[in-house]
Amino acid sequence: MQRIAQLIITSLTICLLAACSSVPDKEWFNLIPENSTFVIAPEQGLNVQDIVTKEYISYLDDLTPTAIQHISGLDAEINSRIQVIALALYPATSLKSNFLWIAQTPDSQLSKWASSLYQPFTQNNYDFKGLIIHKLFFNKSDVFAAQVGDYLIMSESSLILENSIRSYLGEKPAIQLDQNPAPSSFVLNTPKLDSWIEQFANVNNRPAIRSMFSGTKPVSLNFESYSDSTNDLQLSGNIALTPNNRSVLVDAFSFENKPVSLDRHIAGNAGAFAILRLPPVSVPIKPTEGFLTALDSTLLDDISLYQNLVDDLDSEFAFEAFPESGLLSSGEFLFMRKLKDRSSFQDQLNELVQEGLATYQGNSYQIASSVMGKLIGSELSTLRDFYLAFSNDVVVIAKRKGLAESVNADRIRRRVIYYDENYSDIRDSMPDEVSGFVWSDSENFMEYINPFLKSGNSAEGLLSRFDITTMTMTAQESSVNFTLNTYSKEGSSLPYEEMWVLPLSNFELSGKPVLGDLVGSSANEIIFSTQDGRVMALAIDGTIAMQTSTDGLAPVGGPQLYDWYGNGEQIVFLAAGSKIFAWNEAGDLLPRFPLEMNEQITAPILVQDVLRNGVPEIVVATEDRKVHALDGRGENVRGWPQNTNATVRTQPVFAQLDNVWSIWTFSENALHGWLRSGATRPGYPQFVNARFTNSPLIFDNQITGSAADGYLYSIGQNPLFSDSLATINSEDSVSVRSLYVSNSELNSVSYQENILLNDSTQFYRNDLLITQSVNGSLFLYNKEGKLRLTESLGQPSSQSFPPQIIDINADQNQELLALAEFGRLFAWEVLTEQRVFSIPTSGMKYPIITDLNGDGQKELIAQTREGLRCWTINRE
Repeated sequence: MQRIAQLIITSLTICLLAACSSVPDKEWFNLIPENSTFVIAPEQGLNVQDIVTKEYISYLDDLTPTAIQHISGLDAEINSRIQVIALALYPATSLKSNFLWIAQTPDSQLSKWASSLYQPFTQNNYDFKGLIIHKLFFNKSDVFAAQVGDYLIMSESSLILENSIRSYLGEKPAIQLDQNPAPSSFVLNTPKLDSWIEQFANVNNRPAIRSMFSGTKPVSLNFESYSDSTNDLQLSGNIALTPNNRSVLVDAFSFENKPVSLDRHIAGNAGAFAILRLPPVSVPIKPTEGFLTALDSTLLDDISLYQNLVDDLDSEFAFEAFPESGLLSSGEFLFMRKLKDRSSFQDQLNELVQEGLATYQGNSYQIASSVMGKLIGSELSTLRDFYLAFSNDVVVIAKRKGLAESVNADRIRRRVIYYDENYSDIRDSMPDEVSGFVWSDSENFMEYINPFLKSGNSAEGLLSRFDITTMTMTAQESSVNFTLNTYSKEGSSLPYEEMWVLPLSNFELSGKPVLGDLVGSSANEIIFSTQDGRVMALAIDGTIAMQTSTDGLAPVGGPQLYDWYGNGEQIVFLAAGSKIFAWNEAGDLLPRFPLEMNEQITAPILVQDVLRNGVPEIVVATEDRKVHALDGRGENVRGWPQNTNATVRTQPVFAQLDNVWSIWTFSENALHGWLRSGATRPGYPQFVNARFTNSPLIFDNQITGSAADGYLYSIGQNPLFSDSLATINSEDSVSVRSLYVSNSELNSVSYQENILLNDSTQFYRNDLLITQSVNGSLFLYNKEGKLRLTESLGQPSSQSFPPQIIDINADQNQELLALAEFGRLFAWEVLTEQRVFSIPTSGMKYPIITDLNGDGQKELIAQTREGLRCWTINRE
């Protein structure tokens, strides 16, 4: 009997656990939390690795600090197809958004392959609501993933996954959709758009944004891009409206359709303007903040007076923003409203002046009244102390007298947007009657809104792609037809243009390309090698000037150029496997090549005249922990090879230190130095606390290296870094000092001289060490070890491109450039620390920046998904 009872209890327990952990069968849109900003449903059957090829992905890169390319590489990691169903942007915190990926794995469930991406000695999964959330590590970063029924959900934020599961289980609201969006659609979650916009704004401006779009429902938008000639695009759709709880803004762009007339009063130099329709507030709105002015009290008490003012106002009103005007260096704005009866309205203002409730000054009135500000500018107005002026049958209010009066002056002189050629073309394409119209000039609008935005925001990355952005609204019975267009101004040019692309048949470069005059042409060729052993030289137009191969051996690093015979002709050298190849300009092997080392070569080779006798040698590191100096017959010169404590993985360096030529290498945590004869330099090798991560950097009679412990090391008789900022590791005939930089590994360091900087008091120049950590932080130090500048990629950094300072867009300002691990190139102006967005957004590796054709404009050459690609960066 007891056994039967135990069996029943056990069975019930199993049933209860099964019931608790069962996942309902729902449509995938239920996985998208209510606060998501938008949803992209790509075409059916699209694999995760192919999504980065879609034209819309470049627009998404700047919306989040995480890289879309990170998760897109998961297919290759697990050798299985992951088909993307949807991509949703979710505001994970008040400061940043992350993407939620919804996918399916037709080949296998997550549980079958997740463990292959676990890290040892750490917690790699946890239970949440009866489902397992896995922590997957690949491409140097973590991704969280969970299997929810047939769906695989992934994000770089575990919070997003937890909220997705809550939404699917009905514990939290999901996005307001009735069915799954169709493939190839874009859904903008307009009711929750404010949560995303708040991330761009300063904290004190966020309350004004909250619930700005309430009264709308999510809208599916059609996306059309014109990338064949410009960056222009169009988004269009129908926004459904709820019958109640509409915000003032929603009411203002959905009230009624009528012809636009206020564009005859909008200044031609406006950064942005919005023309909307909303009847003046019929009952005065009592200010919720500050004190009541005398005019406020009068309008609140005298409803008859207030209603008389209302009767003289029409429904059409406008907001206009300026990046700067008059004597002010900051932006300013005004409101204007169409009048039904200017004479009657002005008579009532004059009565207020006589009663001492307003002041008349020349052509305008000085008014202190929040109630009056909202009467004219709608509830969107925040003006209390302002000037009021007239422009024909339009009333204008602004904080500055000159700005309010300028509207009529601009109208009389025809300096208004109505006569602007760009606007005229756009107006001709608009419906005759609209319920709302918004225009922004990207450059001027950014200048206006920058003071309202938090530092480091990505708004400029979105807007800088277009010269002009417009939104047109046309009201329907319970919805609004919405169209967003972007335009390029007449005569404007794209910030960069593609020169050519050479397909690489899905093979990657083996190292950084080199530039040199290989075939005797008037310009340098681009010489590169691929991982399958192909070696090519390209002319500046992208055509192949030379082609050869390593017979299938995988190259070690990229090619090297050297005048081997001393006759002015460059020879291409490349290590591959255990061999060293050398080719002439025709792609023919030199006599005796390839040289066979009988050991795997472990680092890019170095070709130099080591013995300083006019005959070059080849310095090569091998798997047996030796460094060789080979002559043209492939034999070690006298005194070589030399042994190291560990295998050398980075390219050796041949340079002078204390006026003595020497060969230098890093091997794990050791710095080795040898004289040309092969004798060890006195005081070497030197050992530090961690593995070096770059080749030795030699200048100012010392050697600098970046290390895996987050320190920069300086080694020599007089190392860099002041005593107060650095740690003295050893002091002898050779001293070692270390400068703490980051709590994560540094993967490169470079040195640039005479960089113009500024602080709060002056401009000055410094020689700078530029280093980066693997987590994507950039640090610029002077030689004393003082931090002069820091930036962040927001994602892991790439070792294929040490950060550098260069004027990439020929605007006479130097930019700091760095590459993320997933291929996005970042740039900042050194003086202003402002992000530069006018550079290619394709994922890339091994970029080089040079003026190929000598026209003063830089070319950017890099490996991309499409192949080796070259762009010209146009002058700004």
